[in-house]
Amino acid sequence: MTRRPFPASGLSRRQRAAGFSLIELMTAMLLSMLLIAATISVFVGNKRVYGATEGLGRLQENARIAFELMSRDIREAGGNPCDVKMKVVNVLDDTANWWAIYDTDKGILGFDDGGFADSAPGTDAIQIQFFEDTGIVTSAGMGGSTGQLAVDDIDAITEQQILMACGFFSSTAGPVTDTAAVFSAGKASGAITHVEDDGNASDDFSNAAHPIAVVFPANTLIGRLRAMEWYVAENAQGRNSLYRRQLSYPGSAPVMGDPEEVIDDVTDLQLTYLEGNTWTTALPSSWNNVKAVQVELEMEASESRAGGVQGELIKRKLTHVIALRNKL
Repeated sequence: MTRRPFPASGLSRRQRAAGFSLIELMTAMLLSMLLIAATISVFVGNKRVYGATEGLGRLQENARIAFELMSRDIREAGGNPCDVKMKVVNVLDDTANWWAIYDTDKGILGFDDGGFADSAPGTDAIQIQFFEDTGIVTSAGMGGSTGQLAVDDIDAITEQQILMACGFFSSTAGPVTDTAAVFSAGKASGAITHVEDDGNASDDFSNAAHPIAVVFPANTLIGRLRAMEWYVAENAQGRNSLYRRQLSYPGSAPVMGDPEEVIDDVTDLQLTYLEGNTWTTALPSSWNNVKAVQVELEMEASESRAGGVQGELIKRKLTHVIALRNKL
């Protein structure tokens, strides 16, 4: 018995052999293109959001590091291990370098609108001085105005370091009370010397402004000068960065070290000062009256055009206020 094939849905053989029509193909292609376009749009949008988030995160992290490091320096400006109200006798023979001219007014010094020689045009800069505690105290009294400062750890002292000796005297213990002496150090027989050959103007702790020689007793504190400059300048890639330069002691005459690139993508640094009870963007009339510094950093995230608006780099201005510890 021969079985005849059953026609598929009543279609003819020619109709069953035919494929999609041109209209059906074009419709399918259009739908596919719309789906691909939507997928690409979502991908590009996510990439832009990721770029913006990464750029902002980088700016915030860089700003946090910059503010933390600047705060450590500015907060200590003008300080010393003893008392900032002490009489200061500076016997250094260096009268040219800013960091050697130390007195109550020189703890902090700012520059406005590109006034610092190495800074980018239109940016501010700041110089800072303070004496940090070395943890060293004298183990015996000087014995006389040209006597040495005996210490237990002479290896912690470098030749021609700028040091501060400061001590408190009772009314009968010595000729001067509550005095700090700034001098260039030498080393001899386990003691710190302060002779002219070490870079001092005299062999004793006295000067024209303070003519009475100081003779420090045992347990006199020894501090070490730190000095640094903060500014914005162009880096090797042609963009601006935040730089710091510090005083170093190579074992000979002290010198300012090479610039350290702290944070890149910093386009501007602006400083505002609290002089007395008034904030001023101009340079203060008396640096000794500065109680706080407001630091404003303008930053841009390089390689963030994909995340910016209309292809612009992501930029932010961030501000931080730093109080001077010795003025609190």
